Amino acid sequence: MPAEYLRKEIEAGVRFWGFEQDGELVGIMGVQDVGDVTLIRHAYVRPSHQGRGVGGKLLVALRAKTDRPVLMGTWAAATWAIRFYEKHGFRLVTPQEKDRLLRKYWSIPSRQIETSVVLADEGWFALGGHS
Repeated sequence: MPAEYLRKEIEAGVRFWGFEQDGELVGIMGVQDVGDVTLIRHAYVRPSHQGRGVGGKLLVALRAKTDRPVLMGTWAAATWAIRFYEKHGFRLVTPQEKDRLLRKYWSIPSRQIETSVVLADEGWFALGGHS
């Protein structure tokens, strides 16, 4: 991520957390409170450390820091990311709900809305799946 983009994300309220192993940063994940939800933003794990629990540990730690429903958006083609979040208790929302949520909580182009999905945690569905 270019430094200028990172700066803008931090200015927009994204808080980043990292996971270090042997003094090396091997994973990062950001969260952003928007309205009444928390968004998972910019989740990355070095390829050499994927499948070793790094992303899961970051996700568990960040979810413990909020009492809000948690949403995350990703590309529909990113099936590995979708499987990761489903493994950690997230579920896909309906296509109609996805469009509404992406317009309400994210600032992304229409084309990205068309090619994305949104996953929500149990907190979201416990509230009736809407806000």
